[in-house]
Amino acid sequence: MPRRTTPFDEGIAQAEKLLTILRDRTYHATKELARRVGHRFSSVIYQLRRRGHTITREPHPTKKHQHQYRLTDDE
Repeated sequence: MPRRTTPFDEGIAQAEKLLTILRDRTYHATKELARRVGHRFSSVIYQLRRRGHTITREPHPTKKHQHQYRLTDDE
């Protein structure tokens, strides 16, 4: 019987996926993160910040109404 995942398990998987992406310490656009991590990546950023990671958000330099995110501190 296949193992069923819970929303908690899925949240952990998304957090690890986002952390892997951001560990290069370069900026990543909102659209890219939504595509690679999922539409609700902002809740994953919140979880990572609660775990002690520093993730900065800045306006995208060329795309209006978009932001970019970068990991600036890692445990």
